[in-house]
Amino acid sequence: MDKLNALAPPGVQVVKGGCVSLCGSGPVVEICSDGGEMTISSVKRKRVKGDALLSLLNEFTVNSEAEGGLKQQTPAFTSYMRDRLIEGYEQSLEANDAYNRKNYEKAVELYQDAIENGRKPALILQEIRDARGNESGSEMQQYGYPAGLRWLVESFRNSCRSKLALGDVDGARRDAFAATVFSKNADASAHECLAEVCAKSGDALGELQALKAAISSLELLEEEYLKPLPGKDAVARAAAAIIRNDAAARKRELGFKAVKLENILRLS
Repeated sequence: MDKLNALAPPGVQVVKGGCVSLCGSGPVVEICSDGGEMTISSVKRKRVKGDALLSLLNEFTVNSEAEGGLKQQTPAFTSYMRDRLIEGYEQSLEANDAYNRKNYEKAVELYQDAIENGRKPALILQEIRDARGNESGSEMQQYGYPAGLRWLVESFRNSCRSKLALGDVDGARRDAFAATVFSKNADASAHECLAEVCAKSGDALGELQALKAAISSLELLEEEYLKPLPGKDAVARAAAAIIRNDAAARKRELGFKAVKLENILRLS
């Protein structure tokens, strides 16, 4: 699902369904019409992975004006940008593996390559998605920012923590700030990264501000998942409860840290 979200072209909604695990038809994407500008019909496709996934990016074209005022179909996303996006995403997966193995030097190197290759095309693709209203409500609800940028935000977060482990506080701070920017200040974990950087550099006030920002993001997430889900099945309601409870637990934990810091600052 993460790869589908990262590479989904404008007009493509990535949806979960029981068929993913029950009948082997997944992953499933729905290709939506957007008023005639797109040349892809409104249909659902099954088993979208590998070459089938890449073909979605290749197929997406827009109307442009040729010489003499004639309309022609041109690629909305160039093959060069497509290849850079795919390479960046794949490198982020390698970096995640190195990060999980605590090979922080290798992780930093791979995250740097992933971000350098994938950041610009990911943003260009997201700008087109935004212009066409591509994000589904559930994606924005769960992340608070476009799901297609989740891999990029995660790369900045993990790069930040890898650099912290290696003692590169300034580099970690840059990555933490980037994670907050690309997540539109909605990712609690990005603010937690910034809090960790501030703690490492002895900036208690900055740490407190970052913790409060993380708590605010978690409060919004918790409130969103407190809303009733009419028409949703038991599985969807259970999943919402897990997200809500996890947000509440993290909020309490960060709240204790914030209170402790406030007391320290008050006495200093």
